[in-house]
Amino acid sequence: MKKKRYLLILFACFYYSCDPAPAIFNFETKNFGPNAVISVKSSENGETLKVENITNGNQTFRINMPKKGYAILSTYDDGHDEEYSFYLDKGNYKGVLDGKNAATYPFKILPTKEGEEMISFYKQKEAMNRSLLDSLALAEREFNLATPDNIAEKAKKADIWRAKKISSELNNIEIFAKNHPKSDVTIFLLDRFGRAGSEAKKYLSIFKGLDKEVKESKRGKKLLSEIMQANQMMAGNKMPHIEGETPDGKKFNLSVLKKVNLIICWVSYSGKNRKNNQILAHLYEKYKDQNVEFIGVSFDKNKDSWKKVIKADKLTWPQYSDLLGEKSPNAKNLSNYSATYFFLADRNGIVLSNNDLSLDFVDSEIGKHLANQ
Repeated sequence: MKKKRYLLILFACFYYSCDPAPAIFNFETKNFGPNAVISVKSSENGETLKVENITNGNQTFRINMPKKGYAILSTYDDGHDEEYSFYLDKGNYKGVLDGKNAATYPFKILPTKEGEEMISFYKQKEAMNRSLLDSLALAEREFNLATPDNIAEKAKKADIWRAKKISSELNNIEIFAKNHPKSDVTIFLLDRFGRAGSEAKKYLSIFKGLDKEVKESKRGKKLLSEIMQANQMMAGNKMPHIEGETPDGKKFNLSVLKKVNLIICWVSYSGKNRKNNQILAHLYEKYKDQNVEFIGVSFDKNKDSWKKVIKADKLTWPQYSDLLGEKSPNAKNLSNYSATYFFLADRNGIVLSNNDLSLDFVDSEIGKHLANQ
């Protein structure tokens, strides 16, 4: 019996010596509804690490085996969601979560260098954006209360303030990067902001100012690859060559291009893409006799499935694929592995649109470039 007890004690000592110290969260929580929830998930892989009901008071919870890396703390309260980025590691986390003051970064103490740098970024952001966010909130309220007579005016005003918020966000990251050139937090912030496609030049400018070690990190190299691909697709640059062949074996040649060309990156097995095809087929009928061409670039692997969908969806414009799927050079060079993805090019293959077009704007963009050229 003594031997068994000794073995249990030995096992427990071994287990706890190997188990890393937990991440312990201490929050003052207030002004949340009865069904409010707080959660923590990994920003690296989306894994949910913790879910807790918000109790309003002094609330403590822990993550027993935290994996180092960037994470997202979220609150959900009666249909209203908020997200806050931070760096997760073992140690103590302290702050205030206020349901009526969601714009304020909740963490006051974070146990790592990256965490302290994140706090520094959010303090800077809050100081710079306070009046802007107030103006945006006012514009949003006015839009929600708009009448049929003034809704267009209120919508335009709200859109202007939303655009200013986006611009301000990137400016905040730029200022932080200048003050913290050795911080990996900048790479995370740029990646999470997710506008390399439309702000490639600004991204590249910020990236170049970072310390060599940060730029050459795994995360840094990945972001640079995305920036360079996006920069290649900026308006005025020549689009990458389209690899592959049509279903009947013809290779892509610039001679198929017309005055304005819509390049459509897609896959035949996507339900969303199939719905898009219905809209695109109608648009093609509208523009096919106006010196406009559509060019389909598929990231499929199965030739028979690809051909069947082309026939079934009545896609009468030129279609190309190298049948390499996600390994296709087209996937990397044209859309950074996104499908669906749309962009416009002229008869020489010069990119006309700066970023991935939403299908809602394809019609108006084609019309605009037809009129301008």
